Amino acid sequence: MKLSKIFAYIFAAIALIFEGYFGIVPFVSFVAQIILLSFALFFLVWIFRRKIAAEWRSVIARYVLSILVTIWILTTFFLSFIGYQYLVPGFVSDITLSHTGQQIVFIEMSHIAMPEFYSSKKSKIAALAASGYTILVEWVRPGTHTNQAIFNQTLWFNFTPSLYETIADLIGLDSQDNTLLFAWIASWSLVSVDLSIDEIISIMGSGWQLPESTGSLIDLESQIRATTSILTQREQLFISWVSRSLLNWSLRRAGDIDSLLSSSSQSRLFETIIDRRNDAIVEYIQSHPKQNIAVVYGALHFNWVYASLQQLDPKWMITEIENHKPYSR
Repeated sequence: MKLSKIFAYIFAAIALIFEGYFGIVPFVSFVAQIILLSFALFFLVWIFRRKIAAEWRSVIARYVLSILVTIWILTTFFLSFIGYQYLVPGFVSDITLSHTGQQIVFIEMSHIAMPEFYSSKKSKIAALAASGYTILVEWVRPGTHTNQAIFNQTLWFNFTPSLYETIADLIGLDSQDNTLLFAWIASWSLVSVDLSIDEIISIMGSGWQLPESTGSLIDLESQIRATTSILTQREQLFISWVSRSLLNWSLRRAGDIDSLLSSSSQSRLFETIIDRRNDAIVEYIQSHPKQNIAVVYGALHFNWVYASLQQLDPKWMITEIENHKPYSR
């Protein structure tokens, strides 16, 4: 059997499995993009093969074979990437820090996750609160309409309160709901040292050029809702698989992502909404040395907080780590 027929049969098998499970639209879209990129192969094949090809049909046949091989390789790589992320999922941790009798439990959160993840975190937070821990809550307070508009302009899209929920609906996960997460916990156990939008804009405005215009922005949430409304069940399953794979990958590459954000054109913004908020956590811990504290913040905040505490006193040590997988069971 000719090699071209073998590749054709393999490609046909992959195509039927892909289409049968996820639906025709994602498959056609995926293949169409590859074909567009593969047009360059035709010119390469023509340049290097036209002098030795017996006829034009041979050149076209080689071009078609090249496209089939390209699709086969990329599809195999794509599916292998998804499979690997499920076999080796990323995780966030509950990390216990100790210093001369004081304990800090940093509960790393993901703002989008499996329902079971939030149930586990809720139980952990409730147990800590019952043991006398103060719970530091990540909850950016709203600001004035003008400052919210400036904040959105800096992000280049409208950051709406329900954006995480909308994204979670698209990929088949839940979003973090602090009202449910901290339900039945006594109000005196909950403390917020987080910044408000007004404070974030004030910090950013110091020595940095804020956008002068608050013109039209990307309505990201509306676009996601519109996309979700036209997806079939199998297409949404496909998007869920791809999205969870990328989320798992991003957890394992958190250090690289942090470095990327720090060096991007939006570095001032990310420095403010991450590092400056971390400073408030460290200041609270330092000013309350006799309290045991649970810090319920996103996973990107831990490294800065731990490094800052160790700079203040190297005796701060990690004594326990408990891992949780937010995107897989």
